[in-house]
Amino acid sequence: MDIFNSQKGMALVTTLLLSLIGLGLVLVVFNLVITGTRTSGTIKRYTTALEAAKGGAEDFINSLSTTSFNVNPSDPNWYNGHNCKVDRDTDNWTVICGVSMCGSDNSNCTSHAKPEDIINNYDWKNDYGDYSVYVKIVNVKGTADGYYLYTIDIISKNKNNSEQAWMSIVYQKPQ
Repeated sequence: MDIFNSQKGMALVTTLLLSLIGLGLVLVVFNLVITGTRTSGTIKRYTTALEAAKGGAEDFINSLSTTSFNVNPSDPNWYNGHNCKVDRDTDNWTVICGVSMCGSDNSNCTSHAKPEDIINNYDWKNDYGDYSVYVKIVNVKGTADGYYLYTIDIISKNKNNSEQAWMSIVYQKPQ
């Protein structure tokens, strides 16, 4: 009897091969479902962080346009006299705001290359539920028309995990 020409056991081999192929397909589908669920959760957390940043930006702009600022802040959300940056061109921050706040080269006042620069040297901060929103004015330019143009960076960071959103805006304030 020739073992390779025998048909005995072909049904078993075929069934095992089809089972392995089916198992492989089930694993692929299962992996897609898990990846989709993780991605959906990440998007949801980021969207929440982004909405907190947008709310913080709106609150900050409202306070910027309705508050009269001086070097001695009365608002506890303003940090270490940073409100002296509000109605002054960036070039004058070191002179007016003081070397201790900005550093001799304005680096503490203007640095915004990474989130830690904004979080550690913020100008305004507020909490919204699980999120802290940090706002930093990184550049101010006065115009001949009496307006000020602000470049503002905003970081919203979840207090419970590392989820955060970062946005930059330009705002024009009448003098």
